[in-house]
Amino acid sequence: MRFPSLLALFALLPSVAQAQPPLEGIEPLGANSSDGFTLRYTIERIEVRGSHKTRTDLILREVALSPGDTVTADDTRVERARLRLLALGYFLDARLFMIKGERRGGAVLVIKVEERGTIILNAVHLGTSEATTLWGGLDVSERNLLGRGLTLGAGFVSSTRPKVDGAEPALAFSLRMAGPPRLHGLLFSGSALFSQGSEFFRARGASDQPAPADFVALNVRRAGGVVGAGTVLSRTAYLLAEGRFEAVRADLPTLRERDLGQGQSEPIAFLAREGSSRLGSLALTLDLDSRSDPVLPRAGQHLVVSLEAATPACGSQYTFVKATAQGSLYFPLSVGHVFAVHGLLGGVVGDAPYFDRFFVGDLNLLLPPRAYGINFSTQPSPNLLGTGVADHRYDKLAGRLLLEYAVPLWHRHGLFYRGDAFAALGIFALTNPDDLRQPGASLGQRLPADLTADLGLRLDTYIGIFTLSVANALGRLPL
Repeated sequence: MRFPSLLALFALLPSVAQAQPPLEGIEPLGANSSDGFTLRYTIERIEVRGSHKTRTDLILREVALSPGDTVTADDTRVERARLRLLALGYFLDARLFMIKGERRGGAVLVIKVEERGTIILNAVHLGTSEATTLWGGLDVSERNLLGRGLTLGAGFVSSTRPKVDGAEPALAFSLRMAGPPRLHGLLFSGSALFSQGSEFFRARGASDQPAPADFVALNVRRAGGVVGAGTVLSRTAYLLAEGRFEAVRADLPTLRERDLGQGQSEPIAFLAREGSSRLGSLALTLDLDSRSDPVLPRAGQHLVVSLEAATPACGSQYTFVKATAQGSLYFPLSVGHVFAVHGLLGGVVGDAPYFDRFFVGDLNLLLPPRAYGINFSTQPSPNLLGTGVADHRYDKLAGRLLLEYAVPLWHRHGLFYRGDAFAALGIFALTNPDDLRQPGASLGQRLPADLTADLGLRLDTYIGIFTLSVANALGRLPL
């Protein structure tokens, strides 16, 4: 994770609260009565307490219980309603209680919530590298606009002029909107992006050397957006369909061949169409999430599978199919610690541009991250395993396995809701189909891999998720 980091569209969702004693005169739902009999209540009315910003009708819609419904102390609908409220991302805690009603067997359902900050700092783009003296920017969103569950986000990043020949300063803007989640209803979303900057391609020198003078710059301008429609299938399943269109302008450098030494050279693969081009695609994403907490999970699983296809039928001059699967498993340990396994597999078929391929900086925690598709560094992977990974930056095939151990440090104190110390160790690989078929090549040349690791502190705060770690420092400083 980067400092701070956004966890996809679910970057800042609430913690699942620890069990608390019932309020005086109020009976909690979710447990059987002590005498062994199942108590039944008929809801006379519903009261919402503690909500100062979120509209009551939005809360009641997620609870999906109404006056006249009959519930028991261990009714599974109650726990599902509580988890749906927490999954909105607007509350730190949600509890459901019963107060005796006016009639025998009647009761008042009390929904008590504790709101959290919804103006979120998703990311701080800040760093320096050997190629770019400084880059910086912010990404901010309001996740509960006007208390209606609307999301509005915006961000930008800019940089100084890179030291690579022909490069231009980077500048990018992003704007996003999404409607409130609706169970078995449609959720509409949209985003817009404008970016201009340079990508760096090696023209000479050894693959493990990051000297900017050994690279040339491909200057690219992108403008477009994404329109999506999704539906919440259940508490653990979300389906999203998206259409994307971008106008792309790529200016190739004068030098277009790489000097291999000893009088040999080869064409540089810039992975973009020269001049003006169009990119149009359709994508489908399935999100399955049963984590106990979407921010700092203690148990459960999370799987995201996506498939994107760009074709001339979508107005695209690029034709490719991209499939990605990312999953996480969380195992609670008896001492209160958490062991997690994170995996990623992805593949691209066709002529995808470089910004739609798998980038080594997205796989290796020790490298600088991209911001809005712009890379700011010429740093190759450290190549700790001695493979050919230093030759690879943008590839069609990628995979990563990451093991993580987390130790909870505190739970909700002022501005800092929670904090975990964590350590992570993993391995990643990226390659191309042509590299896999190299005759006489070693496994390290066909499927170059490297180690990645991180150690630090992850904070859930009023304004977002912050990760202070060793990898963060290494990825943002030219060490």
